[in-house]
Amino acid sequence: MAAQGTATAQSTASQAVTVSSTQDKVEDDKTALDPGRQLYARHCAACHGEQGNGRGAAAAYLFPRPRDIRAGRFRLVSTSNNVPTPEDLHAVLLRGMPGSSMPPWGHLSQQERDAIVGEVMRLRKEGAREYYIKVLKEQDELTDEEIAEDDTQTEIQEYVDESSTPGESSALPEVGEPTPEVLNDAKQVYATAGCQQCHGREGKGDGVQKMIDEEQLPTAPRDFTVGIFKGNPDPASMYRRIAYGMPGTPMPGSRQLTPQQMMGLAHYVRSMSTEKQRQAAVLNRGTLTVKAVKTLTADANDAAWSTIPSQSFRMTPLWWRNNADPDLQVQAIHDRKTIAVRLSWRDDEGDRQAVSGSSFEDAVAMELYRGDSEPFIGMGGPGSPIDVWFWDADRQGKPRTIEDIYPNTVVDVYPFTEKVAASAEYSRPLARTAAQAEVSLPAKASGNQIVPPGGESGATNLSGSGPGSSTFRMPRNQSVSGIGTWHDGRWTVVMTRTLALDSAEKGVPLESGCHASVAFAVWDGSQKDRDGKKLITIWQNLVLED
Repeated sequence: MAAQGTATAQSTASQAVTVSSTQDKVEDDKTALDPGRQLYARHCAACHGEQGNGRGAAAAYLFPRPRDIRAGRFRLVSTSNNVPTPEDLHAVLLRGMPGSSMPPWGHLSQQERDAIVGEVMRLRKEGAREYYIKVLKEQDELTDEEIAEDDTQTEIQEYVDESSTPGESSALPEVGEPTPEVLNDAKQVYATAGCQQCHGREGKGDGVQKMIDEEQLPTAPRDFTVGIFKGNPDPASMYRRIAYGMPGTPMPGSRQLTPQQMMGLAHYVRSMSTEKQRQAAVLNRGTLTVKAVKTLTADANDAAWSTIPSQSFRMTPLWWRNNADPDLQVQAIHDRKTIAVRLSWRDDEGDRQAVSGSSFEDAVAMELYRGDSEPFIGMGGPGSPIDVWFWDADRQGKPRTIEDIYPNTVVDVYPFTEKVAASAEYSRPLARTAAQAEVSLPAKASGNQIVPPGGESGATNLSGSGPGSSTFRMPRNQSVSGIGTWHDGRWTVVMTRTLALDSAEKGVPLESGCHASVAFAVWDGSQKDRDGKKLITIWQNLVLED
């Protein structure tokens, strides 16, 4: 009987595995055929998670955290029940969310954005169904069999429909003009309605109220004076944010105010910034033209660069901080054999080397991709690898050693160098780093790219196939050189590489007349930037003149 029971259990388990495998295959087939799922997987899943739970592979590097779509935690809504309309979601895709790492997707077609909006709402419905079933099991103690009954399924579907159907949107009052009288009245409302407790007396986001969001994560009120608004900054959109609040955040609705008072507040908040500031907060896609020249220069100070147009690219921090944009300026030339890219950005402190555990160096990177469908901006994706040109100050020039910082430091005995240590100080013979045998420093001896080589160039080549996958290319496949200088609060770096490559292992090949996608990243050592804590652009167009 025992053997028979075991066999039956094994058979049941086998059937369960078969059913599970079949269901997984059905889901995979749906994903392969559904354009919304494909686009979401390519552009959104790395941050928001494959299931929309806000726990994608890149989420650990981002603050504020990516939205939990399944839980319906949408910040920008225009309805009374806080369920976004398709237009609300489109507005986010078109503009992104300044003040967070959510980029704009205006370069996608209307059809593609429609497909993503549809997938977002599908995930929300899945989340609502999952939540309600959990409540039925935990609070009402229903069994799976009871939940499967028609009446219960109808009840679940009613909850899903209610949770995913936008409610009514209030009519807008007359927008009017921000006259001195309107602004003066609104200033009084701002002071008495609780606005300044969070946003501060002058709107700088320095109020005394402690800020915690719905997920118990710390958050900060918006500094109105810098013009960075997560949603559209037009009076109508701001009116609705004042009226309905921002779900999931400490920002409440203000329905105790009259429509005229709320519209006046919208004008007053807008008056604290300029239209130029508000437009500058949005990441826009542009084109970097690589000018064809007869003679190429890799010298950042060569007068020839003054004749090359400079393209400005707006950047945003993945770990949010105000006033972070470094005014990145990029120029590029090629002579049909070699390409040179000159990057210049503002940095008040030239952090050249990271010797101690609490210091970090400045760095810049450029990622390239060629293909029909751009991958995720954060280091590409599986099947869509990207090529990274990376320069950091620590790699260029003679590397500093620990004894340069702490000349009297106490150290352990390096193996294979000293047999007996007569003293614990660096002043003893053979104790300095330069005197060590290669076998004592295997990473350096093997040419490991993560060890600063201390050469003239501070550049190196990496590849990436998704968040956390960036890998230094093997020494034989290194093809990028780069020299950087810091002067008067700005870094200037020129990176060069041959256009053609004799191996795909060396990166993305280029040629005259070709088009590619390019993006940039900057690390500010004084802000303790490292790894995923950095400033980035969105994908840009790269065109090489023929």
